[in-house]
Amino acid sequence: MTHSRVRLRAHALVAATIGLALTLAACGSDEPETASGGATIDTAYGEITVPEKPERIVALSGRHLELLTLLDETPVAFTDYGADDAALIASYPWMKGTYEGKATPELFTADYQPSPEEIAELDPDLILTTIWQTDEQLYKQLSKIAPTYAGIETDTNTTWQDDLAALAKLTGNDPAIVDEVEADYEKDLAKTAEQVPGLEGATFQVAALGDGEQFFLTEYAAAPLLGLGLEAGEGQPVDGEGGAAATGFSQENIDRLTADVVLIAAENRDPSGKIRAAVEADPRLADLPASKNGTLIFLESGQWNALNGGTATSVLWALDQILPTLSESPLNQGGQ
Repeated sequence: MTHSRVRLRAHALVAATIGLALTLAACGSDEPETASGGATIDTAYGEITVPEKPERIVALSGRHLELLTLLDETPVAFTDYGADDAALIASYPWMKGTYEGKATPELFTADYQPSPEEIAELDPDLILTTIWQTDEQLYKQLSKIAPTYAGIETDTNTTWQDDLAALAKLTGNDPAIVDEVEADYEKDLAKTAEQVPGLEGATFQVAALGDGEQFFLTEYAAAPLLGLGLEAGEGQPVDGEGGAAATGFSQENIDRLTADVVLIAAENRDPSGKIRAAVEADPRLADLPASKNGTLIFLESGQWNALNGGTATSVLWALDQILPTLSESPLNQGGQ
């Protein structure tokens, strides 16, 4: 599976490992700092160096904007795939009222690619993008403008923990913030899990609509569900390697969704709701275990974006959105 099949704006959340974050935080011994307070880190496209604390950061994704805000850093310009403010909040509803400034849609071309020309006009000293927005050829162009960070992972989205650690390092902030945010996140996730004790040990699948009206089981959103005590169902990947091996299936094979809990993300690729309506009209849907359990959930775009490539804040927001359904489900009530 290529990840372009299952993403609209390349938001993804993978298994919540913080190995690299801890490496970055560990006294800086493995990541040399420059004499003027800058930093050097390894990234998806190789090593980058920021010679001094950046003052003119351009952020090309909502996640980067959110993490910069957490670090009390304000970019000189930001957008998310060319989104204006209204579109940005539609995609990231949990971020409303949390950041300063207005989005700059011109940072992307009409083909939804970062525009080197527009970005260069801002004279940035750090550019934040992702591997989904920026391939290696475009990365080379952006790197000629300013040091460009495109994440850590090469085959799936970088975890928010690793992104936060990298941004803290690049902006001269203490990477220990990762441990602090992670600790708070784990506490809140545990409190959420306490509200659905009947789901412990239940299986889950996350199906996202991709190219060719095909559904793909995706590792995106797996981490928080594992955190709630659920287990991966048949064919459900939990990391980038597993996600890359997943194969698509059409509505005719909807009976492949055999897990106790099923999340379906289709709205981003199906704004008219046609495909969702067809799935809901399929008489086999009612026979799926998740349907009988009351735990088959069609995610709205904002909910999917929050789980798919989110942050601590967005994941908890999304879980709050679907928690009533999970909590009140026969599966949860029967397991208590």
